[in-house]
Amino acid sequence: MPRTDLSARKELLIAQADLERIKLGLAWHDVKASVRPAMMPFAAGAARSTASRLIGFALPMIGMGKAGSMVKLLSLGVTAWKLFRTFTHRRR
Repeated sequence: MPRTDLSARKELLIAQADLERIKLGLAWHDVKASVRPAMMPFAAGAARSTASRLIGFALPMIGMGKAGSMVKLLSLGVTAWKLFRTFTHRRR
């Protein structure tokens, strides 16, 4: 393989990686926009902003697969907690 083909392939791969990074950023923005409620109080907005930042930093470090299983586990835990609270809550 001539040297020019190798450098052209390298440039193509770099451009494709940049394009995928841009697509991922746009998709992340769309997800955040669809999850965020239209109107929220200041304190809730600050908490959501902090949570979004933490997720934004943690997600690349732990990976999508592990994050997915963590979300499933957290979802099961919250469901179990709500069921527990429903059955143990005394009605007045």
